[in-house]
Amino acid sequence: MDSRRRQQVRRTSAFLESIERRDNGRSNGTGEIVLFWHHDPATVCRYETLDVSDSGARIRTDASLPEGMTGVAVELQPGDVQLERTAMVVWARGIRDADGRALHHEAGIRFI
Repeated sequence: MDSRRRQQVRRTSAFLESIERRDNGRSNGTGEIVLFWHHDPATVCRYETLDVSDSGARIRTDASLPEGMTGVAVELQPGDVQLERTAMVVWARGIRDADGRALHHEAGIRFI
């Protein structure tokens, strides 16, 4: 990624972080989000959703997703809700048990 692209991603990320997502209604509960990442558009990925709002989703992953990665959120399951919205990873963290062992990862996806 060239330096101009990195700067653009940082500015976009800073703008998106200034919008308070928590003020929007969230639906808790599990489902599935289907998306593809811009770096690999031929591969469709499915992630468990932990909560979803009009502006994004918190997802569970097997591996950490890099902040700033972009893609297209295609749909939400159940219900075949068509999204077709650009999405960006705005945060990611590992979830550990009481002994410090990694259980899984979570990431915040912002729809832009």
